[in-house]
Amino acid sequence: MGTLGTTRRLILNLHLSIALSAGALLVVLGVTGSILSFAPELDRLFHSHLSYVSPRGRVLTLQEIGDAVSRVFAGEPIVTYLPSTSPDISAQVVLPRGIVYVNQYTGEVLGVRTRGQTFLGLVRALHTRLGAGDLGRSVLKWSGVAMLLLLASGSYLWWPAKRVRIRGGWRRRGFWFDVHNSVGIFSLLPLLVLAATGTAIGFEDQAEFLLEKATGSAPDRAVRWTAPQNPSTGAVPITPDQAVAIACAAIPGTIADRVQMPRYGGIYRVSLENPSDRIAGGDNMVAIDPYNGNVLSSVRSNDVSSVKRILAGNEALHTGERWGTPSRLLACLASVIVPVQMISGIVMWWRRRKAAPLA
Repeated sequence: MGTLGTTRRLILNLHLSIALSAGALLVVLGVTGSILSFAPELDRLFHSHLSYVSPRGRVLTLQEIGDAVSRVFAGEPIVTYLPSTSPDISAQVVLPRGIVYVNQYTGEVLGVRTRGQTFLGLVRALHTRLGAGDLGRSVLKWSGVAMLLLLASGSYLWWPAKRVRIRGGWRRRGFWFDVHNSVGIFSLLPLLVLAATGTAIGFEDQAEFLLEKATGSAPDRAVRWTAPQNPSTGAVPITPDQAVAIACAAIPGTIADRVQMPRYGGIYRVSLENPSDRIAGGDNMVAIDPYNGNVLSSVRSNDVSSVKRILAGNEALHTGERWGTPSRLLACLASVIVPVQMISGIVMWWRRRKAAPLA
């Protein structure tokens, strides 16, 4: 056998070995990744009676929404407000018992979701750590490396024949070979993006260190804020609506998507989203004194270091958030292709194994 044939045999064996050893993990990642691409929409679909409202009239203030919730739940303390960011999506109020969904136009309490593992929560846990904590996360981060090796070796094996079409029906002997080759080459680029960005996420600490060395950037400083002043006797705290107005004025062009109440931490923490920034637009936060309304600290997405922005951009590419629905759809389809490739490859291997003559 010539050198070229020996090399091809070695790469084929490498391709098969990686697929057989890491195939199950990659199927789990592909299936869970395709689901997570549209997790918010699926969550609302599963709980449509809680999630959707018909826009009508004036939107209630957060204080009015909180009062409506308190009347139903006997004054149970409010942990966090999650204001609606879309006219047809309900507002949410977090209580110690769970998340209360509220019609922001009428104040009607639509229902409660108690704390606990949900289907999508399980899917996310499987995708990020195999549901096994740090051990699962350590195993999964090498699956991206395995995927990159499969793509590289598969491209090498495809090149001589350059097969890009499927001939005949599924009963034909070479059907799965055609499927594996054709689907693999047409999906090479999106799969390469998924694998490379997923690997970078898995080794994010190492990637951050290398990027800081390459760019000469200093690590981001920890967020600090001045302590709130002790309130004078009889002082009345500001309302959550006032806190939101102060936060939005501090970082113009943003909308509030989370308001943590002072009862839990001593200050208002208002998280804001910049709709025009799909990379780091969610990294805005303003801490506010609950009595005098002074801004104690603020974090702006515009001030995020170049290294953090690169890492955030990498994650946005991986999840499909970079360009909205089109890129999320592409990420979903690419994730679905992973189990297709694993299944077609295993069928090919099994058939060849059965057809091989006994030694």
